[in-house]
Amino acid sequence: MRSVILGTAGHVDHGKTALVEALTGVNTDRWEEERERGITIDLGFARFPSDEPDLEISVVDVPGHEDFVKNMLAGATGIDLLLLVVAADEGPMPQTREHLWIARLLGVRRGVVAITKSDLVEPDWCGLVAESVREELQTVFGPVDWPLVVASAVTGEGVTELKAAIDAAARAVEAREEHDLFRLPVDRSFSVRGVGTVVTGTVWSGHVDVGRELRVLPGATAARVRGIQIHGAEAERAHAGQRAALALASIDRDEVERGRLLVSDPVWRATRQLDARIHTLAGSPWPIRHWQRVRFHLGTAEVLARVVLPQGVTLRPGEGGIAQLRLEGPVVARAGDRFVLRFYSPVTTIGGGVVIDPWARRRGRAALAAAAAEENLVELDPGERVGRAVARQETGASAEELAVLAGLRPGRVDEALSGLATAGAVREVGGRWYSKEALEAVRRRVLDVLDSEHRRDSGARGVSLEALRGAAGPGGPLVDDVLADLEAAGAVRVEGSVAARAGHVPTLDPEDRALADDAVARLQRDHLAPPGLKELAAELRVAPSDLLRVLKFLAERGVLVAVTPDLYYHVDAFDEVRNRVREALEGGRPGRPSELREALGVSRKYLIPLLEYLDAAGFTRRTPAGRVLREGM
Repeated sequence: MRSVILGTAGHVDHGKTALVEALTGVNTDRWEEERERGITIDLGFARFPSDEPDLEISVVDVPGHEDFVKNMLAGATGIDLLLLVVAADEGPMPQTREHLWIARLLGVRRGVVAITKSDLVEPDWCGLVAESVREELQTVFGPVDWPLVVASAVTGEGVTELKAAIDAAARAVEAREEHDLFRLPVDRSFSVRGVGTVVTGTVWSGHVDVGRELRVLPGATAARVRGIQIHGAEAERAHAGQRAALALASIDRDEVERGRLLVSDPVWRATRQLDARIHTLAGSPWPIRHWQRVRFHLGTAEVLARVVLPQGVTLRPGEGGIAQLRLEGPVVARAGDRFVLRFYSPVTTIGGGVVIDPWARRRGRAALAAAAAEENLVELDPGERVGRAVARQETGASAEELAVLAGLRPGRVDEALSGLATAGAVREVGGRWYSKEALEAVRRRVLDVLDSEHRRDSGARGVSLEALRGAAGPGGPLVDDVLADLEAAGAVRVEGSVAARAGHVPTLDPEDRALADDAVARLQRDHLAPPGLKELAAELRVAPSDLLRVLKFLAERGVLVAVTPDLYYHVDAFDEVRNRVREALEGGRPGRPSELREALGVSRKYLIPLLEYLDAAGFTRRTPAGRVLREGM
């Protein structure tokens, strides 16, 4: 069954609620104050009795008074089809125009017009009002051919014709994707005795089943779906495009008030910063300037925000461009989401836009200017959308994250990634996708680091993989993958835990060669009791770091053995250590430390490091009775 959300729009006291009651039999004014004052204050909901058996239409009735546009915005989110209501005795009014602009900003493109209160005017007057309405539609939406029906909730005139027009328009609405990430912006929460917390909202995407575990964002609250109702009827599942009431377990109503979002997939996260394409209303009295404070409306949420514009840019009425929104509170967004901007004070609608990057990194005005090409993201085909989303993520993105970053259902993301990978535009590494440009950037950084380190320390065998991952970033698996490519191309060699340029040959300059000769002579002289690093450096009158570089070079060449980072033995002396230990432990007899110290003729200062090194090297093995030779030693 296809589900469509029909939202009302129009000026206060133009008869929206009375008309909805005539169409559905439901008075959507829920509050006593609304009935006493005769105006709608908050959102109302009803089921539209469609004549199509496979079509479910839900009505969201919104307030028309200018003081309650905030509530209207919460209800307008997720609307597929607009029911514009204009009273015949007044014609289009200020809130008529504002509601139309809000509908356009939120992406509504189909609608039906009802000229109400026809019983109060002459028939000819209705024709004049209809012309005025068409002019308003032309101004806001451009050329549209919305059906227009003259009706009266009092006499019943035109109600049947209006129902038929709504049915026909609803059939033309494109069906929403059910196989998508689940998302429901909460517009009401309340408690029901014996049930607990109940929330209502329009399912924006995906579906939810009874028993499903959900998260409430922003925040970290969890809840389980205890029950589902669709227009008062129990259901096992609610899907995209439906109005749903969810009974939630393990959560209080004040933890899930209007403005929160219910999700089931772990990929969703809140943000305080996003890149967007924004557009100012042609009739707005104010431009949007850099760092202007605005009210940002997305879904049922409202937060204050600052608008960051490219250097030298001011968006005058009717103009559009890229911007970054710095939010004063967290929201949950997806690429392609539409939002509305209202002036901070006086509170009036000044524009809106489309989210380009919901997890944008902070960038300055100059960087924003360079990103102007991203403005048309949501107008691209799936492959281009995914490709650009991947390119924005230097640290890569999972396929699940790309469903949010590109604003596409997971199935389309997978198809797009497959095509991009075949074309060589992206690559999967460690479960994350990287662009060709990101891989090339890491390749350049890897080679730059190797070249720099070879120049800095020409005697080193290479650069440790751990250090290279940290310096070349953005992550170990990606660096390893790039290294494998470079090694296959013959540009790099990887030996154990060290990488180097393919043509790199460790060498010492003349000064270091002289230092190496002096160090070797000193270590040979002291044989089994060599000086430590600092002591040897002081004796040779060099910095310990300079000496250490030379000692490492000699160790890599097999001239020295690094027993500890600060203690080096000449290879001849170390061979003697091995021979004496072997003689002491021959025949399989164990040797205690005191016995091995006597065999080696060294103090405890040298004994312990030597024994630990021999254990680690697999030459000896420690047992309760003492150390023994390993087999084959």
